[in-house]
Amino acid sequence: MSSAGVGTGRSTGGTTGDAARRAAQGRWVERVARVGLAARGLVYLLMGLLALQIATGDRSEQADQQGALQEIAGQPFGTFVLWVVAVGFVGYALWQLSEALWGHWAETGRKRTAKRVESGLKVVGYGVLAYLAARIAMDGSGGSEGSSGSSGGGESLTARVLDAPGGRWIVGAVGVAIIIGSAILAWRGATADFSKQLSLGSLSSRARAAVIRLGQTGHVARGVVFALFGALAVGAAVTYDPEKARGIDGALKELVSQPYGPALLVVVALGLVCFGVYSFLEVKFRRL
Repeated sequence: MSSAGVGTGRSTGGTTGDAARRAAQGRWVERVARVGLAARGLVYLLMGLLALQIATGDRSEQADQQGALQEIAGQPFGTFVLWVVAVGFVGYALWQLSEALWGHWAETGRKRTAKRVESGLKVVGYGVLAYLAARIAMDGSGGSEGSSGSSGGGESLTARVLDAPGGRWIVGAVGVAIIIGSAILAWRGATADFSKQLSLGSLSSRARAAVIRLGQTGHVARGVVFALFGALAVGAAVTYDPEKARGIDGALKELVSQPYGPALLVVVALGLVCFGVYSFLEVKFRRL
Protein backbone atom coordinates (compact mmCIF):
# COMPACT_ATOMS: atom_id res chain seq x y z
CA MET A 1 0.00 0.00 0.00
CA SER A 2 2.79 2.35 0.97
CA SER A 3 4.81 1.77 -2.16
CA ALA A 4 1.71 2.23 -4.28
CA GLY A 5 1.08 5.53 -2.57
CA VAL A 6 4.64 6.64 -3.30
CA GLY A 7 4.23 5.66 -6.93
CA THR A 8 1.02 7.65 -7.20
CA GLY A 9 2.73 10.67 -5.65
CA ARG A 10 5.50 10.59 -8.23
CA SER A 11 3.03 10.23 -11.04
CA THR A 12 0.96 13.15 -9.77
CA GLY A 13 4.06 15.33 -9.37
CA GLY A 14 5.22 14.45 -12.84
CA THR A 15 1.79 15.10 -14.30
CA THR A 16 1.62 18.49 -12.56
CA GLY A 17 5.08 19.44 -13.85
CA ASP A 18 4.21 18.30 -17.36
CA ALA A 19 0.95 20.25 -17.26
CA ALA A 20 2.78 23.41 -16.19
CA ARG A 21 5.34 22.92 -18.94
CA ARG A 22 2.66 22.37 -21.58
CA ALA A 23 0.78 25.47 -20.40
CA ALA A 24 3.94 27.60 -20.53
CA GLN A 25 4.84 26.26 -23.96
CA GLY A 26 1.28 26.31 -25.34
CA ARG A 27 0.12 27.62 -28.68
CA TRP A 28 -0.78 31.04 -27.33
CA VAL A 29 2.74 31.52 -25.96
CA GLU A 30 4.19 30.46 -29.32
CA ARG A 31 1.99 32.93 -31.19
CA VAL A 32 2.83 35.85 -28.92
CA ALA A 33 6.52 34.86 -29.01
CA ARG A 34 6.40 35.15 -32.79
CA VAL A 35 4.96 38.64 -32.36
CA GLY A 36 7.99 39.25 -30.14
CA LEU A 37 10.32 38.13 -32.94
CA ALA A 38 8.59 40.59 -35.28
CA ALA A 39 8.93 43.32 -32.63
CA ARG A 40 12.63 42.55 -32.30
CA GLY A 41 12.96 42.77 -36.07
CA LEU A 42 11.30 46.20 -36.13
CA VAL A 43 13.53 47.49 -33.31
CA TYR A 44 16.77 46.30 -34.92
CA LEU A 45 15.72 47.55 -38.33
CA LEU A 46 15.17 51.02 -36.86
CA MET A 47 18.43 50.79 -34.88
CA GLY A 48 20.28 50.11 -38.12
CA LEU A 49 18.62 53.03 -39.88
CA LEU A 50 19.37 55.36 -36.96
CA ALA A 51 22.99 54.19 -36.96
CA LEU A 52 23.18 54.99 -40.68
CA GLN A 53 22.03 58.53 -39.88
CA ILE A 54 24.78 58.85 -37.26
CA ALA A 55 27.34 57.56 -39.78
CA THR A 56 26.30 60.28 -42.22
CA GLY A 57 26.78 63.04 -39.64
CA ASP A 58 23.57 63.27 -37.58
CA ARG A 59 24.83 62.75 -34.02
CA SER A 60 21.50 63.79 -32.47
CA GLU A 61 19.96 60.35 -33.11
CA GLN A 62 19.89 57.68 -30.39
CA ALA A 63 20.76 54.41 -32.12
CA ASP A 64 19.76 51.90 -29.46
CA GLN A 65 16.62 50.02 -28.47
CA GLN A 66 15.12 52.99 -26.65
CA GLY A 67 15.88 55.29 -29.57
CA ALA A 68 14.14 52.85 -31.90
CA LEU A 69 11.10 52.68 -29.62
CA GLN A 70 10.95 56.47 -29.45
CA GLU A 71 11.13 56.57 -33.23
CA ILE A 72 8.08 54.28 -33.36
CA ALA A 73 6.26 56.53 -30.87
CA GLY A 74 6.68 59.51 -33.17
CA GLN A 75 4.91 57.82 -36.08
CA PRO A 76 1.17 57.71 -36.90
CA PHE A 77 -0.45 54.95 -34.78
CA GLY A 78 2.89 54.77 -32.94
CA THR A 79 1.31 54.25 -29.53
CA PHE A 80 -0.72 51.29 -30.79
CA VAL A 81 2.35 49.75 -32.41
CA LEU A 82 4.33 50.22 -29.18
CA TRP A 83 1.68 48.31 -27.21
CA VAL A 84 1.86 45.49 -29.76
CA VAL A 85 5.65 45.54 -29.42
CA ALA A 86 5.38 45.44 -25.62
CA VAL A 87 2.97 42.46 -25.72
CA GLY A 88 5.26 40.71 -28.20
CA PHE A 89 8.28 41.17 -25.95
CA VAL A 90 6.31 39.85 -22.98
CA GLY A 91 5.39 36.78 -25.03
CA TYR A 92 8.99 36.29 -26.10
CA ALA A 93 10.11 36.61 -22.47
CA LEU A 94 7.52 34.02 -21.37
CA TRP A 95 8.72 31.62 -24.05
CA GLN A 96 12.32 32.11 -22.90
CA LEU A 97 11.18 31.52 -19.32
CA SER A 98 9.70 28.18 -20.35
CA GLU A 99 12.99 27.38 -22.11
CA ALA A 100 14.95 28.32 -18.99
CA LEU A 101 12.77 26.09 -16.80
CA TRP A 102 12.09 23.10 -19.06
CA GLY A 103 13.64 23.58 -22.49
CA HIS A 104 16.78 22.84 -24.52
CA TRP A 105 16.30 19.05 -24.35
CA ALA A 106 18.36 18.67 -27.53
CA GLU A 107 21.42 19.53 -25.42
CA THR A 108 22.87 17.60 -22.48
CA GLY A 109 24.96 18.32 -19.42
CA ARG A 110 26.74 21.65 -19.12
CA LYS A 111 25.70 22.75 -22.58
CA ARG A 112 22.03 22.43 -21.67
CA THR A 113 22.66 24.29 -18.41
CA ALA A 114 24.41 27.11 -20.29
CA LYS A 115 21.52 27.36 -22.76
CA ARG A 116 19.00 27.52 -19.92
CA VAL A 117 21.00 30.27 -18.19
CA GLU A 118 21.14 32.15 -21.50
CA SER A 119 17.35 31.86 -21.78
CA GLY A 120 17.05 33.20 -18.24
CA LEU A 121 19.11 36.26 -19.17
CA LYS A 122 16.89 36.80 -22.21
CA VAL A 123 13.86 36.81 -19.91
CA VAL A 124 15.37 39.81 -18.13
CA GLY A 125 16.46 41.54 -21.35
CA TYR A 126 13.14 41.22 -23.14
CA GLY A 127 11.25 42.04 -19.96
CA VAL A 128 13.15 45.34 -19.80
CA LEU A 129 12.36 46.03 -23.47
CA ALA A 130 8.66 45.31 -22.82
CA TYR A 131 8.75 47.75 -19.91
CA LEU A 132 10.46 50.44 -22.04
CA ALA A 133 7.94 50.03 -24.86
CA ALA A 134 5.00 50.24 -22.43
CA ARG A 135 6.47 53.24 -20.63
CA ILE A 136 7.07 55.15 -23.87
CA ALA A 137 3.56 54.22 -25.06
CA MET A 138 2.06 55.58 -21.82
CA ASP A 139 4.15 58.75 -22.04
CA GLY A 140 2.91 59.19 -25.59
CA SER A 141 6.14 60.92 -26.63
CA GLY A 142 9.03 59.99 -28.86
CA GLY A 143 10.95 63.13 -28.10
CA SER A 144 14.59 63.52 -27.16
CA GLU A 145 13.73 64.23 -23.51
CA GLY A 146 13.39 60.51 -22.78
CA SER A 147 16.56 59.84 -24.68
CA SER A 148 18.69 62.17 -22.66
CA GLY A 149 17.02 61.04 -19.47
CA SER A 150 17.87 57.48 -20.26
CA SER A 151 21.44 58.25 -20.99
CA GLY A 152 21.86 60.23 -17.82
CA GLY A 153 20.15 57.51 -15.83
CA GLY A 154 22.54 54.90 -17.22
CA GLU A 155 25.55 57.01 -16.35
CA SER A 156 24.28 57.70 -12.79
CA LEU A 157 23.66 53.98 -12.27
CA THR A 158 27.22 53.23 -13.36
CA ALA A 159 28.46 55.98 -11.06
CA ARG A 160 26.55 54.49 -8.11
CA VAL A 161 27.97 51.04 -8.81
CA LEU A 162 31.51 52.42 -9.18
CA ASP A 163 31.19 54.19 -5.82
CA ALA A 164 30.02 51.02 -4.07
CA PRO A 165 32.56 48.72 -2.37
CA GLY A 166 34.19 46.68 -5.10
CA GLY A 167 32.23 48.67 -7.67
CA ARG A 168 35.08 48.93 -10.17
CA TRP A 169 35.45 45.14 -10.14
CA ILE A 170 31.68 44.71 -10.63
CA VAL A 171 31.52 47.11 -13.58
CA GLY A 172 34.66 45.58 -15.07
CA ALA A 173 33.33 42.04 -14.64
CA VAL A 174 30.04 43.00 -16.31
CA GLY A 175 31.99 44.54 -19.18
CA VAL A 176 34.13 41.41 -19.60
CA ALA A 177 30.99 39.21 -19.46
CA ILE A 178 29.40 41.32 -22.21
CA ILE A 179 32.54 41.01 -24.34
CA ILE A 180 32.58 37.23 -23.89
CA GLY A 181 28.87 37.04 -24.75
CA SER A 182 29.42 39.17 -27.83
CA ALA A 183 32.24 36.88 -28.94
CA ILE A 184 29.92 33.88 -28.61
CA LEU A 185 27.25 35.76 -30.55
CA ALA A 186 29.68 36.59 -33.35
CA TRP A 187 30.94 32.98 -33.37
CA ARG A 188 27.38 31.68 -33.75
CA GLY A 189 26.97 34.05 -36.67
CA ALA A 190 30.24 33.16 -38.35
CA THR A 191 29.59 29.42 -38.04
CA ALA A 192 25.82 29.69 -38.76
CA ASP A 193 25.21 27.77 -35.52
CA PHE A 194 21.86 29.58 -35.17
CA SER A 195 20.56 27.76 -38.28
CA LYS A 196 19.87 24.69 -36.08
CA GLN A 197 16.91 26.64 -34.71
CA LEU A 198 15.36 27.17 -38.14
CA SER A 199 13.02 25.02 -40.19
CA LEU A 200 13.92 25.86 -43.79
CA GLY A 201 12.95 22.62 -45.52
CA SER A 202 10.21 24.29 -47.56
CA LEU A 203 12.67 26.74 -49.16
CA SER A 204 14.87 26.30 -52.20
CA SER A 205 18.61 25.95 -51.62
CA ARG A 206 19.16 29.52 -52.82
CA ALA A 207 16.50 30.92 -50.47
CA ARG A 208 17.91 28.90 -47.56
CA ALA A 209 21.37 30.29 -48.26
CA ALA A 210 20.00 33.85 -48.36
CA VAL A 211 18.24 33.45 -44.98
CA ILE A 212 21.39 32.02 -43.41
CA ARG A 213 23.60 34.80 -44.86
CA LEU A 214 21.24 37.42 -43.43
CA GLY A 215 21.43 35.72 -40.04
CA GLN A 216 25.21 35.46 -40.16
CA THR A 217 25.65 39.13 -41.03
CA GLY A 218 23.16 40.21 -38.38
CA HIS A 219 24.62 38.06 -35.58
CA VAL A 220 28.17 39.24 -36.28
CA ALA A 221 27.02 42.89 -36.37
CA ARG A 222 25.29 42.46 -33.01
CA GLY A 223 28.44 40.86 -31.64
CA VAL A 224 30.50 43.88 -32.73
CA VAL A 225 28.05 46.35 -31.16
CA PHE A 226 27.86 44.51 -27.83
CA ALA A 227 31.65 44.09 -27.77
CA LEU A 228 32.04 47.87 -28.08
CA PHE A 229 29.46 48.32 -25.31
CA GLY A 230 31.40 45.92 -23.06
CA ALA A 231 34.71 47.60 -23.86
CA LEU A 232 33.29 50.97 -22.75
CA ALA A 233 32.18 49.41 -19.46
CA VAL A 234 35.67 47.98 -18.89
CA GLY A 235 37.15 51.38 -19.76
CA ALA A 236 34.90 53.04 -17.16
CA ALA A 237 36.07 50.56 -14.51
CA VAL A 238 39.76 50.99 -15.35
CA THR A 239 39.66 54.81 -15.44
CA TYR A 240 37.01 55.16 -12.70
CA ASP A 241 35.03 57.35 -15.08
CA PRO A 242 31.30 56.48 -15.28
CA GLU A 243 30.81 58.76 -18.29
CA LYS A 244 32.76 56.24 -20.36
CA ALA A 245 30.18 53.54 -19.64
CA ARG A 246 27.66 54.49 -22.30
CA GLY A 247 25.10 52.18 -23.83
CA ILE A 248 24.77 50.86 -27.36
CA ASP A 249 24.13 54.38 -28.63
CA GLY A 250 27.36 55.56 -27.01
CA ALA A 251 29.27 52.58 -28.42
CA LEU A 252 28.16 53.40 -31.97
CA LYS A 253 29.04 57.08 -31.54
CA GLU A 254 32.42 56.07 -30.15
CA LEU A 255 32.95 53.92 -33.24
CA VAL A 256 32.10 56.74 -35.66
CA SER A 257 34.68 59.00 -33.99
CA GLN A 258 37.53 56.59 -34.81
CA PRO A 259 39.66 56.59 -37.99
CA TYR A 260 37.50 55.16 -40.78
CA GLY A 261 34.72 55.15 -38.17
CA PRO A 262 31.90 56.38 -40.43
CA ALA A 263 32.62 53.67 -43.00
CA LEU A 264 32.83 51.02 -40.27
CA LEU A 265 29.59 52.26 -38.73
CA VAL A 266 27.84 52.01 -42.11
CA VAL A 267 28.90 48.35 -42.28
CA VAL A 268 27.68 47.69 -38.70
CA ALA A 269 24.43 49.58 -39.36
CA LEU A 270 23.72 47.49 -42.45
CA GLY A 271 24.42 44.41 -40.36
CA LEU A 272 21.82 45.54 -37.81
CA VAL A 273 19.35 46.06 -40.65
CA CYS A 274 20.13 42.52 -41.82
CA PHE A 275 19.41 41.22 -38.32
CA GLY A 276 16.09 43.06 -38.33
CA VAL A 277 15.11 41.46 -41.64
CA TYR A 278 16.33 38.07 -40.39
CA SER A 279 14.16 38.45 -37.27
CA PHE A 280 11.10 38.96 -39.47
CA LEU A 281 11.98 35.75 -41.30
CA GLU A 282 12.33 33.95 -37.95
CA VAL A 283 8.65 34.67 -37.31
CA LYS A 284 7.88 32.02 -39.93
CA PHE A 285 10.89 29.73 -39.80
CA ARG A 286 12.01 29.67 -36.13
CA ARG A 287 11.31 26.43 -34.27
CA LEU A 288 9.56 27.29 -31.02
